[in-house]
Amino acid sequence: MTTFLSCKECIHLLLDYVDGSVTPEIHQELYEHLTTCPPCQKYLNSYRTCSDMVLQLRNQQAQVPTELQNRLKSFLKEQVESTKV
Repeated sequence: MTTFLSCKECIHLLLDYVDGSVTPEIHQELYEHLTTCPPCQKYLNSYRTCSDMVLQLRNQQAQVPTELQNRLKSFLKEQVESTKV
């Protein structure tokens, strides 16, 4: 029996999906959802882009202006709170 994941459920599983640590069953369910949900596809692409950027910057030292840090923290906090079930 196939269960259908909601967008919120998918978002909460993306890290594990991207790094390959979900079960084969969850991977398939996420794959099916992502292939039919353009908003989640865009979210996944943004997620992967951010992850790639973090990996590229990992060994570099960069100064991020305090104002930008605060805006990013605020944005991320809003995003996390809006996806809580």
